[in-house]
Amino acid sequence: MKSLLTLLLLLPALACADEVYRYVAPDGSVHYTDKPPTKHARPLKFETPSGTTPPSSGPSARRPQSKFYSMAALQAAARFAVSVESPTPGEMVAAGDHPIVGAASVMPGLVSGFHLQFLIDGKPATSEPVDALSVLLPELPPGSHTLTVQLIDPQGLIKAASEATAFTVVTGTP
Repeated sequence: MKSLLTLLLLLPALACADEVYRYVAPDGSVHYTDKPPTKHARPLKFETPSGTTPPSSGPSARRPQSKFYSMAALQAAARFAVSVESPTPGEMVAAGDHPIVGAASVMPGLVSGFHLQFLIDGKPATSEPVDALSVLLPELPPGSHTLTVQLIDPQGLIKAASEATAFTVVTGTP
């Protein structure tokens, strides 16, 4: 509810931005910005309200229309696939320079009611599952770590899980 209120308060400012990004901090708080928080960030996609015509010029006119699938169609899908996009397998990440972003992809898609649980070394990275494809991971000590992502359905059941992706946190520049 708090993140919805935040988004509604920021809409006038964000309306001027070409793209809006959403990310979840390690404490579970949701943030919105007009600048990508990481190189793997993807902008939010907004549907054109019915009965309106999209602009014929400007940045939004050049963007391809995205497909939206119903929740029922996705729940009925025979298989889901989850993969870790960031950090990449074997990546060396500098400790303390900047937050490490955990990013995942879900096929055929992530819809309302489904959540992702990011696990670092088998333990939850956030206080509860999130409805975002990326999160800021908590500060990690130097050494080898693994990131796994689980897709959780509205009943709380694990529908799919990624393979564990191993990465290393190092002191100094990797």
